[in-house]
Amino acid sequence: MRLDLIQVLRAVAAYLVVFFHLHELERSGIEMAGGQEAGLIGGAFKNGWLGVDLFFVISGFIMVYVTHSRAPGLSTIKDFLLARVFRIYPVWWLFMGLMAAYYFFAHGAPFDAAIVERMGNNETTHIISSILLIPQLNFPILSVGWTLVHEVWFYIVFSLLLLLPRKFLWVGLLGWAIMVAAGSLAGFSSHHATDYLKLATSPLTLEFIAGAAMALAFVNGIRAYAALASGLGAAGLALILAFHPIHSPFTLEWGRVLVATLPCALLVYAAACSSERVKGPVYAVLRALGDWSFSLYLCHIMAMAAVRIILPIVANQGEAVLGLPTGSLDVFRLGTPGILDNIVFIFTALIAATCVAGLSFHLFERPVLKFLNARFRKRQPDKEKARLAETTAP
Repeated sequence: MRLDLIQVLRAVAAYLVVFFHLHELERSGIEMAGGQEAGLIGGAFKNGWLGVDLFFVISGFIMVYVTHSRAPGLSTIKDFLLARVFRIYPVWWLFMGLMAAYYFFAHGAPFDAAIVERMGNNETTHIISSILLIPQLNFPILSVGWTLVHEVWFYIVFSLLLLLPRKFLWVGLLGWAIMVAAGSLAGFSSHHATDYLKLATSPLTLEFIAGAAMALAFVNGIRAYAALASGLGAAGLALILAFHPIHSPFTLEWGRVLVATLPCALLVYAAACSSERVKGPVYAVLRALGDWSFSLYLCHIMAMAAVRIILPIVANQGEAVLGLPTGSLDVFRLGTPGILDNIVFIFTALIAATCVAGLSFHLFERPVLKFLNARFRKRQPDKEKARLAETTAP
């Protein structure tokens, strides 16, 4: 069966993160321009980083769903890991490379040298760790890659659980959850996983496991109360977005897990149970945005930051070419009085990020993925599960 509503949730998760960073870009742009006004993006979108938690739950669900009918063994593990490597790394390398190129041409090094030096990180280690998505003192060269470090870890541990008979998978997941919680409560974890011990004991792993638990229920025929789960999940997530406190080491670690895991898990479960009833052109568009969500997640900061740079240039050149008085095109200068400049920036940034994501998906992500899977993997018989295994990320 097609899980189209899961794809819709991926789009929701991606745009929550997009709006969170759009809020930051708008606020900092106004400050750099010397403006005093508040930005238009605020409120619940300040907590848009919770889209990451939804991504983690979705990832756990999909990993169980696509492997449930596969026989335990090394061949399944090999195929699973190849699918994950092909799904994550090529697109990551594309956008990390673009970010590194920007740093190199703008600042003379393929990374943010000031932050690397301040954190006491080794430059070579920073580059290699960023390429391979392994823990390090800094965020990766493209900062949003920190979530992919967690994803890669999820995949490695989950692949070992694929040695178990499927009827005992829940035992492996439960044992994993207990070890993570015990390690974190013992003080080994941190809100930023700078090494493998902190990564292995990060409570964020519990979100992945929660998604996996929802998938176990789903594949075993437990599909009741989807409407209730959807309502409770949506209400819970809305309340968290509206009232979750400001960032702190606790809220970025256990705090987010305690409040976000259950609503996200309920939403994912409800989406899976209801997907067969979804039809219509609106859902087709939302499903397409879900397909683009990985590229969107990786490209959006660069695309929106570029818009913030380009719009004032358009204003300056437009006034000069058209002979207009200075300030005539202030609508393109973020930070000038009024809200029109904010509206222009927000809509242009959103359109730019979405278009770049769509182009990336159609011109790079999907063709590369299709080639790698055809060349190096044997597709599983269930076409829909094969599609999800090959296309769903993170």
